[in-house]
Amino acid sequence: MIRIVLLMAPICLAGTSALQAAENPIPQWAHHIVTEVDLAYGDHERQTLDTHLQGQRVGEPDYFVADAQARPTLMWIHGGGWLEGDKARDLSRIMPFLQRGWNVYSINYRQGPETAPQAVDDALCAFRYVVQHTEERGHDPRRIVVGGASSGGHLALVVALLNTQGEHPCKAAFPPRAAVNWFGITDIELLDEFLQDTRPQSNYARAWAGSAAAIVEVSDAYSPMYLISDNAPPIVSVHGTEDSVVPFDQGESFHSSLNTPNELVILRGNHGGFSDHQYQQAWDQIFTFLDGH
Repeated sequence: MIRIVLLMAPICLAGTSALQAAENPIPQWAHHIVTEVDLAYGDHERQTLDTHLQGQRVGEPDYFVADAQARPTLMWIHGGGWLEGDKARDLSRIMPFLQRGWNVYSINYRQGPETAPQAVDDALCAFRYVVQHTEERGHDPRRIVVGGASSGGHLALVVALLNTQGEHPCKAAFPPRAAVNWFGITDIELLDEFLQDTRPQSNYARAWAGSAAAIVEVSDAYSPMYLISDNAPPIVSVHGTEDSVVPFDQGESFHSSLNTPNELVILRGNHGGFSDHQYQQAWDQIFTFLDGH
């Protein structure tokens, strides 16, 4: 059953939960994070990720010790219409998770015109890498959440759905615990039709697929709308009602079709152009949802 939340007034951020792990009780939380960049999960130059791990600064000789405490983990996927973008530009999207004591992996992937479905393959292979890396560190791989924005939201949903129902060479040993989707694409063919009507010179979906004929094939195989099953993990989405890049009905139709725990957070606004209050409300709702599932 879909749960829809329309947010309009400011509320406080949620507190610590099982998925939030131990939220640092002091405001100077950033010194608990160590970052490594451009770790390879594949052979291509775009198949890299950054890790942001919780721990403790201990001084010389080690300077930083990663936390042995089991913590929830996020794998974040940047947007850019499958054509552009970079993990380094999405720090604001992962900051709320780091602040609450999560470990975060932020990935790059192959992108550009006529590269479909390479981004999907890379996102799935990156998630398998994160599962394996989490296990190697002695942490629970069943506490990994996948998230993304725009085309990254699409990829996050595909990772979540294909790992619970479907086959892929990079299918992980454990599916994501949940998915967080900020205004992601859920039906590629319908998006292509919308963009052809409203901005044909900026139809990023067709550019990614390569042609109108390829759109149908890519959409049938990799639209989250067609990957829904009774095994889908909990999914929370945020979408603006005036979005002209990924229309609001993409999120609305997708959540109306889910019969597993899900929530659509509706904001008055466009493609990510929300107020401080709206972002605060959306993050509160996201963590409340994750806390309950």
